[in-house]
Amino acid sequence: MASPAKADILLLSLAMQPFLDDSYSALINQISSKANIKRAKSASGALNFLSAQTPRAILATDEGLTKPSNGPVLEKVLSYVRNGGLLLIGLHFPNFTNMDVFDKFFGDLGLPWKHGDYHRTTFQFNGGCTLPDGMSRMKFPGSYSMKVLHVKGARAHEKIFVPVPQATTQSMVFPPEYVDQAQAAIVGAKIGEGYLVYDGNVNPEEGQNRVVLTLCGL
Repeated sequence: MASPAKADILLLSLAMQPFLDDSYSALINQISSKANIKRAKSASGALNFLSAQTPRAILATDEGLTKPSNGPVLEKVLSYVRNGGLLLIGLHFPNFTNMDVFDKFFGDLGLPWKHGDYHRTTFQFNGGCTLPDGMSRMKFPGSYSMKVLHVKGARAHEKIFVPVPQATTQSMVFPPEYVDQAQAAIVGAKIGEGYLVYDGNVNPEEGQNRVVLTLCGL
């Protein structure tokens, strides 16, 4: 009996940094072991692929979708999401997106998400969040430490990973301070029939790999 065909995962890297693949080699290798990785590094490449294929998920690895010159790609991606697709925005996005652009980008999508604090602390999965239908909550990692650009303003059901109770900042330089429990590291929202996720983790970490794989249905 033939093995089931692997799903396609599109890595959308419209503003790709040359060190992306080295930094996230473990994540990319784990995705490629479970799915067919497709790459789009230009607007034309992304439009051509999405006109012909429907990937299981799109992983936007940088701030490219925020650039006005990539407006047609954003519209194509949003059409994919509204029709049941999953868009995960992360990796280099938190580090390379201007904060005013960050707020406008999500605001234009009708989401109340604003950029929040930037620090490391320990987070846990929020069992009260809303996820895409059929996604296994059991596959998400337990509590783990992340350095993130938080989101503030997310609604309770949009918060996927939140600070653990009594969480404090973790720094080699500054003394610990209690964190804002209202902010979140990873958030997600329904858009049409699909789902959009922002992952604020700025460092490659095993916990993040598990989150990305789970969200991609792998």
